[in-house]
Amino acid sequence: MKRKQILITLLGIILLAILSINNKSYAVLQSNGGTVATKDVGSWMSQIRNMEANGGSLGLKETINGNLTPSSGSNNLDCHMEKNTEYGAMAILSASSYGNPEKVVSGGTTTGNASGVKINLNKEWVAAGNLTNVTSYVNASARYKNTYPNGSQGTSLEYVRRIGDAITETSGWHGSGASEWIRTNYVNQGVTQTGLLRAYSGSIFSYYGVGNLGNFQGKTPDHATQSNTWASRAVIVVGEGF
Repeated sequence: MKRKQILITLLGIILLAILSINNKSYAVLQSNGGTVATKDVGSWMSQIRNMEANGGSLGLKETINGNLTPSSGSNNLDCHMEKNTEYGAMAILSASSYGNPEKVVSGGTTTGNASGVKINLNKEWVAAGNLTNVTSYVNASARYKNTYPNGSQGTSLEYVRRIGDAITETSGWHGSGASEWIRTNYVNQGVTQTGLLRAYSGSIFSYYGVGNLGNFQGKTPDHATQSNTWASRAVIVVGEGF
């Protein structure tokens, strides 16, 4: 009986904490960190959103529109593929006084203990990039992706900084590496299809676009082209008005 009372009290504290943050809270569903699933970026975007759908893994009865918004207008829950800015927030917090002061290794967490977000340094898709050949990305509501305007070099470097996305402001942190950003001059069948991968070279702060165009000449496209399968993660936002 005493154990039951303690459990009820703890649940009450958790509920109070969630309700006290402006009626909105970020929640995490975390796997056991074993073998991760890999899919192309378009599949991740639609399949993660459909976790809310009728028959989906969250046990809800939502219907998801073509732009990935819910048909009901709001069910007070929003589950979507991580955006680059959301990944960036996680990465920056990991290096703050609230996180892990050491370099996050593969299989480690952003806090250094079980309370943190588990990281697998195995290339991770985020919903960002130059993905004109990915229907779910192109059609998605702006709230489910990070779009970046063309840089001053037109068909070359495409990255324009978004504060908090943990790219330029974290360059070199914990030995992170980077490729060139999304390039428009990698084209397959007349359309660009390059995305963005995070945690690709042994550091949570690393990122990879398509890199040097020479990587793709005479060989099967690799790295951050939309048809390749890499890991990703779901972000679940809980609160009113979604």
